[in-house]
Amino acid sequence: MPPNFPVFRVLLLSTVLAFAGSAAAQPSSSGQTGLINMPDARLEADGTLRLGAGWSDTYLPIWSSVSLFPRLELSARYTVIRGLSSGLGRGFGDFKDKAFDAKALVWREGDWWPSLALGAQDFTGTGVFKAHYGALSKRLGNSDYTLGYGSDRIDGWFGGVRHRLPWNRHFSLVVEYDAYDYRTDPGAAASGAARRDGGLNYALEYRNNWFGVQLSAQDDSLGANAFVSVPLMKPEFVPKLDEPDPYPLSRPQADMGQWLASTDSAARLARALYRSDYKNIHLAFDGHTLHAQLTNSRISATGRAVGRAARILLSLGPADVRALRITYTDRDLAILTYSFTDTHKLRRYFAGLISRRQLDRYLQISYADPLADKALARHQVEIPMVEDARLLNREVQRSDEGHVLSYRFEDTDLSGFELVPFNLGVFFNDPNGAARFNLFARANYRKQIGRGRFFETSAELTLYENVSKVEQASNSTLAHVRSDIALYLQEGRFKLPRLLINQYFQPRQRVYTRLSAGLYELMFAGVGGQALYLPAKGNWAADLSVDRLRQRSPDGVFEFRDYDTLTLLGAFHYRLPAWGVTATVRAGRFLARDTGVRFELKRRFRSGITFGAWYTRTDGNDITSPGSPGDPYFDKGIFLSIPLGSMLTRDTRARSELALAPWTRDVGQMVVSPADLYTTLERSLGLDNPYRSVGSHLGQ
Repeated sequence: MPPNFPVFRVLLLSTVLAFAGSAAAQPSSSGQTGLINMPDARLEADGTLRLGAGWSDTYLPIWSSVSLFPRLELSARYTVIRGLSSGLGRGFGDFKDKAFDAKALVWREGDWWPSLALGAQDFTGTGVFKAHYGALSKRLGNSDYTLGYGSDRIDGWFGGVRHRLPWNRHFSLVVEYDAYDYRTDPGAAASGAARRDGGLNYALEYRNNWFGVQLSAQDDSLGANAFVSVPLMKPEFVPKLDEPDPYPLSRPQADMGQWLASTDSAARLARALYRSDYKNIHLAFDGHTLHAQLTNSRISATGRAVGRAARILLSLGPADVRALRITYTDRDLAILTYSFTDTHKLRRYFAGLISRRQLDRYLQISYADPLADKALARHQVEIPMVEDARLLNREVQRSDEGHVLSYRFEDTDLSGFELVPFNLGVFFNDPNGAARFNLFARANYRKQIGRGRFFETSAELTLYENVSKVEQASNSTLAHVRSDIALYLQEGRFKLPRLLINQYFQPRQRVYTRLSAGLYELMFAGVGGQALYLPAKGNWAADLSVDRLRQRSPDGVFEFRDYDTLTLLGAFHYRLPAWGVTATVRAGRFLARDTGVRFELKRRFRSGITFGAWYTRTDGNDITSPGSPGDPYFDKGIFLSIPLGSMLTRDTRARSELALAPWTRDVGQMVVSPADLYTTLERSLGLDNPYRSVGSHLGQ
């Protein structure tokens, strides 16, 4: 039996006021910052990502939350209701529900007033756990008091207190009044939730910098909630212990005439660049200016890649070079040009004798001009074949590029081969399964067959999967552009998801185009293209993608279904650099021949991790549950992009891309892009990084 509440309150308050300090923000069982089950008016620090799981009588939530902005927290959870059948047939197990929550901090706590937050639970999804609330929180000494009022599932007044133990700052005691109306939960009678009265709950919790756990007593039963916390605003999580040192700065002896008279000088320079992961190298001289066009296959920051290349060019180029002009490329597209007008000052900067601010007087960074680069072609220096260059780029890697084991071979241009023996694909949701996975090996091959032209292919071999156990066919009334994906994953062990030609052009400065033809992905093949425009000034960009597509058959590599379509999507991107936020609006015709608008919002944190969400409204009438004839379903989801360099001891350009969305929906769908130009340019230009200028960290 709970203690007499007034007596308990008086005893706790007298204890609290005897100490000074503050109680930290903690996640509730839903993932939202709160007490035990109830929310409060607290948010974690800006850019905090939490991943957790809970357990209580009846409910098993798996959740994540992120402080997307200093005053906004978003949460997502996947809840299993034990003892309640899903009703979807054999293999689907207990009832499962996904929900998205949001909380906004209206005002912060002051000396005399509490903080105020407004929130919504399950505001999108099935809505079976829907609730709205407002909460006030005030710290007094070592304790944090909360009082709130809610509607829907939160039935009226709620509140509680969190008291941090002064003799051990990692531990806290929590008591709350739980106002959830469990009787209205889905299948409450069958699952046993109807027996829960809410009321007073108690908890003991422990937290350090990155991990926390809470043990609670709720309605005569025990509960638990555990989580890990990731500070996304931290620049990196692992020190770069294995990062190669910059090339040692030296002073060359040969003047330009001597340097050009011997192929050994160019070969020595090329070998040093290849050893430092530079590819697709072109050199030219214009008077006493050395022009270099190159890219780096490993270093993530463009400015850092250019700086390291400049050190090598200064050390191994002609002694009488007075200026350097380095054009950085990506996919053979000229992206940025760094013009160093005084190599003497650049050398002093690398030696630590002048500051970056002093160097800026002799450095100009601009969008690359393709016409200027073409004009230098007649002055290009032939780079002799470096016999061991290919051997320098063949390696077996462990835990690099995000793989347990991979074999990679790279040529001196942009050609390459990669074999990854173990990959895991995980699939959630309706109507073809609750959770399925596919373990497979993948080989990727790319061959540069001309200026800006590439042949690209990927092959997969299934090692083990349970997707083939799916028994329920899609009941979507739209064209099955995605809802039959299980058929493609089931059919055969060998798959060829990608086989195409990509041609990239740069017709003028700040205009980029791509033409593609072949097998785009596992479900579609076609021909199409994309054009991207970047303004000279301003934080926006626009692109247009047009693709004529034919749906592939799951029965064979080069067999097709009768379905074909034309997709046409225009996109407008707008950046808020101070926040690292990019908002995108795409409008046009989607895969299922539905027309509408897709909204995307993402934020890049200091660590490079990007978190975002999308929501699509089209005229496609998706009545597949939870949609209905009067309330159709609209496509939505969240995504996470993780730069692996922040978690490894060596820099890398590799990223891990994750998304949480239904995998069997047909409305508002897009074909997998052969290579999205905006994403490519965004990362090379550093448009998604408000914390580091494009030209920073030269030579580091």
